[in-house]
Amino acid sequence: MKTINFLFGLSMLSMVACKKEKDPTEDEPGSNKKLTEIVAQAYLDEAKKMGFTVHTGNNPPDIGGEYLLAPWRFDAHNDPSTYGEPGSVHQGGFRLQVLYEQSGGEIWVNFNGYFQGDSDLSKPFIIGSGNNFTICRHRYGTGGTGANFGFPFVFLVSGTKDGNELKNVKMATIRLKSESPYAVDEKVGQITIYSDADGVSQ
Repeated sequence: MKTINFLFGLSMLSMVACKKEKDPTEDEPGSNKKLTEIVAQAYLDEAKKMGFTVHTGNNPPDIGGEYLLAPWRFDAHNDPSTYGEPGSVHQGGFRLQVLYEQSGGEIWVNFNGYFQGDSDLSKPFIIGSGNNFTICRHRYGTGGTGANFGFPFVFLVSGTKDGNELKNVKMATIRLKSESPYAVDEKVGQITIYSDADGVSQ
C-alpha cells in the first residue's frame, strides 16, 4: 500500500512540475480578436515595425478623463506622398477625452484639436492589461478622388496610466478600404504614427 501511495505521489508531483505557469506578460486569449476584426493583422504588424505598440488584454485600466497631449510629434509614415516630415511638432497638441457610460460598460471617446473623421463605424473600445491600454476608434471620413466617397479609418491610441496622467502615449492612424465599389483611393493601408513628445499628459 505504501508503494502505491508513493507512486501516486510521484505522479502528482510530475504533473505539477510539468504544468506550465502562465506568463503574466502573455496576451489573454481572444483579447485582440475584436481589433483584428476591424483592421488586418498585417497593418498592425506594419504599425509595430514603425514604432507603435498595441497593448492587448481583457483588463485595461480605467482611463476616464480629459488629457492634453502636447507637444504632439509626427513620428513616422509609410507613404512618401504624406504631407509633412517625421519629426515635426505641433506645440498645441490635442485633447483626448474618454467617458465611461454608467451602464453597459460602453465608452465615449473624442479628439479635440486633431482630425477624427466624421462618424463612428463601430463603437470605440479599450483593450489592455495592468496599467497599459490601447483605445480603438473605427471612424468614417470623407476622402478619395474628388472627396466624393467616404473611407474608414482606425485610430489606435496606446499608453500607460500612471495616477492621473497618461504616459508614453502614441497614436497610429490606419486608412482602410472603402466598401463603395466606385471609390478610388490610393491611400488604403496608409499608416501614420504620432506621439506625445514629452511623454506625459498635461
